[in-house]
Amino acid sequence: MDRCCRVWHWLLIALTATSIVAVSVPVRSQEPPDTAAELVELELQQPEDPAVTAILETNPRTPAELARAAKILADLGRADLAKGLLKRMIDAKLNPQQLADLAERFGSPMFAEMASNESLLPEARQLADVLLTAVNQRLRDPQRLAALIQQLQDPSDEVRYAAMAGLRDGRSAAVAALVAVLADPNRADEHADVAGTLVQMGSEARGPLQGLLESPDPALVVQAIRVLAAANARETSIHLLKPSISETTDPAIRAAAGTALKRLLGRVPGRSEAIRLLARRARAYFDHLRPIEADADGRLEICVWDASQAKCVVKSCSPEEAAPMMAAWLARDAYALAGEDPQIRLLYLATTLESAAYEHGLDKPLPSGEGTIVAEAAGFGAGVVEDLLEYAMAGDHPAAASAAARILGRTGTAERLLRQGVQSSPLVRAARHPDRRLRLAALESIVRLQPTGPFPGSSYVPESVAFFAASGGVRRVLVAGPSEETSRRLVIVLSGMGFSVDTATTGRELMRLASASPDYELALIDASIAGPPIDLLLQQLRHDYRTASLCVGVLARSGHLEQARQTTRRDPMAEAFFQPQTDEALRWQVGQLNRLQTRAFVGLAERHRQAAEALDYLVVLGRREDGPYDVGRAQSAVMTALYTPGLGGKAAAVLAQIGTPASQLALTDLASRWTQPLKVRQVAAQAFRQHVQRYGILLTTKQISQQYDRYNRSENLDVATQQILGRILDCIEAPTLAVKTAGPAMPQDGAVEKEGSP
Repeated sequence: MDRCCRVWHWLLIALTATSIVAVSVPVRSQEPPDTAAELVELELQQPEDPAVTAILETNPRTPAELARAAKILADLGRADLAKGLLKRMIDAKLNPQQLADLAERFGSPMFAEMASNESLLPEARQLADVLLTAVNQRLRDPQRLAALIQQLQDPSDEVRYAAMAGLRDGRSAAVAALVAVLADPNRADEHADVAGTLVQMGSEARGPLQGLLESPDPALVVQAIRVLAAANARETSIHLLKPSISETTDPAIRAAAGTALKRLLGRVPGRSEAIRLLARRARAYFDHLRPIEADADGRLEICVWDASQAKCVVKSCSPEEAAPMMAAWLARDAYALAGEDPQIRLLYLATTLESAAYEHGLDKPLPSGEGTIVAEAAGFGAGVVEDLLEYAMAGDHPAAASAAARILGRTGTAERLLRQGVQSSPLVRAARHPDRRLRLAALESIVRLQPTGPFPGSSYVPESVAFFAASGGVRRVLVAGPSEETSRRLVIVLSGMGFSVDTATTGRELMRLASASPDYELALIDASIAGPPIDLLLQQLRHDYRTASLCVGVLARSGHLEQARQTTRRDPMAEAFFQPQTDEALRWQVGQLNRLQTRAFVGLAERHRQAAEALDYLVVLGRREDGPYDVGRAQSAVMTALYTPGLGGKAAAVLAQIGTPASQLALTDLASRWTQPLKVRQVAAQAFRQHVQRYGILLTTKQISQQYDRYNRSENLDVATQQILGRILDCIEAPTLAVKTAGPAMPQDGAVEKEGSP
């Protein structure tokens, strides 16, 4: 048989099997009436392959015909024609029912296989995505699930088996529907079949059943315990320890938990052993020593009891978020059994605060009203909360430590929390912690405590606050290396990526820059840098609380990459790369460094909020002339914020309290710049007046003369600007008006005196 005959022989078999041979009256039973007009004919040239010709001559029109023909054309190597058919399907905007029918008819794997074929992209991927979404919607449809649950009561074994299989396809949505039946006392006659189905669903059902253990309904909790035991869910036995022992547990629940533990473990552990097991497992989760499985996207679903809805709800979270949540559940059980144990109490408070912080958002304080964990922790007093702060910092749990630090500012006193001998107190040490959110929380409390005199570490407070205040409102990158030419090329690419780039030629210069601004998101350092060399430089970065979390890319020349990798091997925030030879390589490296960022990373918007808070704190710190702080140490940082959008007014208020000529000059410059927002200039003019009243005129004769020139040149500017410039001159002249014998008259009502001089 020659080649042509073999092709036609194969094609006839395929066409017969798939029922798409052209007939005089085409079948259109699956074609949506509202989209038929949109399925236009492809204008294709006559292909040479007779098999392809035969496929096209069938004139596929319905979604099923198009899908079948696209698959055959793709297998024949004509991806160009297959993509055209797939595009017709996408353009037809098939409804969810049509998409689900396609998946049921051909199977989702066929569309997934086409989506993995690069020659069919992007059309195959787009179609597969919408089809998978439709399938998931259909499998989770509440009406479908309700019907399947009803079929569990059918006398036919075949119907019951099919219903159980359909419920398994519904996964978590089906489990939620089954659990809802268990929670309904009016459907008690269905409970046995529903419980059996949940047992058959295995691990898919264990999370929701475990969530039911928090229900206030004893009958529902008993049902959940029995199903977990029947499913031989040994890993859930840890959650049955407390209900099997606690005297406050409902007797029916305690009996069911004891029976389940005997089945799962062969015995019921005693109180001491249960406390030890619960605390050990809670610490393992809390310290990320116990792995948590996630899906391909790095997410997992956790079922929790929602009292407001009186049902289990599913929360999607990362393993990092799930760990403190799981730790808090177990620590709470341990605390219920051993509330008198100080260590168990600290574990309970720390895990619960950290879990609440992750749920509420790390970038904002926790609610502190009645009934919250913050109020509960505060009720133990400043001594316990201070121990909690130390415990959380020692275990590297900054979210819990941040909550504890804020509580101290509301429950303690400066004498108790700041003056503890020659050593810095935990709250002061927290103000120099590598985690920015914890530092700011500690600083907030120190400011709130309003100490009247110095204390150990008080000199560091303005420095720590100043770091936050120095934000320029941009994303910054540091590039360091001995070769200015190499650095210049990196600067160009990084600038195109939206970064503001600073360069350094030595390690010392890099440290100076990095420790002065909160805006650096990463640093790219040539491995051959000196003063100090790269290994010592990385150590210095990690030992300075201001730069400890900076992501670093070490760039090595050919032949030196392995040495650079040795340098960064033990540093989780650093990675070694070859010197990038292309723009694409550099962009990839930046992407890799961004992946190293942890939850401790503070983005641009949050940095802006932190800078605003820090400037407010500096205003408070500078109010008392005899206070324990030298706010002048923050002058350089405040100067940076002076022209940052949204921060200028706050920065001006700080400079009003720093008695230096530079501060006074900066206020006059800001107030005189008509390009700045009017409100900011007005605040600066007011701050200048306060500065003069407090410290006198610190401007030089030349600077005063320049101010008169500015006023005289404002003839064509708006009246508001002229008034601001006039007020500045009023402040300058006020101390000397009584002894003045000559000089220009001050303009009134915005008039401009062109020839005036000081």
